[in-house]
Amino acid sequence: MTTPSAAPGSDVSAPEVQTAVGDELAHDRSGGDRTPDAGTREGGLLSPALRATTIGALALVSLHAFEALALTTVMPTIARDLHGESLYAMAFTATLAAGIVSIVWSGNLADRRGPRPPLVLGLVLFAVGLVGAGLAPTMPVLVGARIVQGLGAGMTSTALYVLVTRLYPPRLHTAILAGFSAAWVVPSIAGPFVAGIIAQTIGWRWVFGLAIVVLLGAALLLARIVRGLGQEVVAVPWRWRALGASTVLAIAVLVLNLVAERLEALPVGVTVVLAAGALAVVVAALLPLLPRRTLLAGRGLPTDVLLRALAFAAFTGAEVYLPRLLTDRDGFSPSVAGVALTLTGVSWFVGSWVQGAWDTRFEIGRTASASLGLMTVTLAALATSVALAAPAWVVIGLFPLLGFGIGTLYPRVTAQALGRAGATEQGFVSSALQIGDSAGAATALALSAIVFAAAGSGVPAAYVAVLGAMGLPALVGWLVSHRVR
Repeated sequence: MTTPSAAPGSDVSAPEVQTAVGDELAHDRSGGDRTPDAGTREGGLLSPALRATTIGALALVSLHAFEALALTTVMPTIARDLHGESLYAMAFTATLAAGIVSIVWSGNLADRRGPRPPLVLGLVLFAVGLVGAGLAPTMPVLVGARIVQGLGAGMTSTALYVLVTRLYPPRLHTAILAGFSAAWVVPSIAGPFVAGIIAQTIGWRWVFGLAIVVLLGAALLLARIVRGLGQEVVAVPWRWRALGASTVLAIAVLVLNLVAERLEALPVGVTVVLAAGALAVVVAALLPLLPRRTLLAGRGLPTDVLLRALAFAAFTGAEVYLPRLLTDRDGFSPSVAGVALTLTGVSWFVGSWVQGAWDTRFEIGRTASASLGLMTVTLAALATSVALAAPAWVVIGLFPLLGFGIGTLYPRVTAQALGRAGATEQGFVSSALQIGDSAGAATALALSAIVFAAAGSGVPAAYVAVLGAMGLPALVGWLVSHRVR
């Protein structure tokens, strides 16, 4: 957007990012006034003015990490227990689809009222969704609870990105975003294993109970900073076109999943028409939600958004089937199958740490090209290893390379995108990044479910087909990565 009132599809220029902190951070303990930059100019992420925000934000990211990794680990068990194998992919896609709607709404709300309202409401919705999922008697009820979780997750994620642009100086953007990736380390190491043990002992429902405890801790840590984030209403219009488009997009993604669920019951011609029609709607609905020319890889911000979306689509579409592969093919328990997710989470952090520490040493175009090239080659190698019935340790050893690739890409392009946003554009740019991720991942999950079902849902053909198909978005990203400059 070139002006505060520009429509969501407009080009975004690169004005200086607003770094003002809340009122409570603008006064020291003696009550004297000081400028926001006085507390952040020389300090780092844990400087007195930023310490509470950093710890609280990282705790919230850790919650999302634990919940996502834990659910990926135990979902095969949940699907069997609730007799809902056909809704396996839908349990993930429903969350992402709901998040698409809440991301757009919360981004618009953050531009008007600041990050506090979407953050508070998002935490409440996420908690309600966790309780509903933990008590779900059937798979459809669990999917419904996951929709509520998605609404909450979308709102809190967007609020966190706005917090970054408002509270942190530009020189710390890559560092805090790398910190977000670092916040996945402990959940990545402990989450899958702990979730597997819980599912094998006291039952998978308690996995959601543990997530509620983590949520309460994050909310308490953020309580202090949230009180200082109030602002008067800014004259930013409601983006009704974007809100409507996000709803249509979410419905189209869910239709894609329903096609996969009913693949065997529908004639081939009907399946093709429904899938093609839903994909066309997805593309059309994305246009007003993203910066202009995003789907054409326009230079600058459009490619920033596109590369994140393609990388996350490739990663998510493959990741959710990894525990299922190790469970179905190798007979692993949920806790052992989760080891692959643990290693991948650590490798994601390592890649992010490299960017956070050495971002000025690597030109962004080459970084993006190397990252997406690594992801493409890794997915091809995974598909080949499964086709050749390679031992489980080969698959578990290859998958962390996928995490390293996306971990290297994410903080760099995200920091660059946020650096282009003005004070009243932060919500839109933040929501565009999140929309790209959610729409890309949700579409990838829907298409992977169709591919999986079309290939017979068996070992190894279905898994080979899914891993190979997920290499395509990574390949497209590699081909256009030079346009990120």
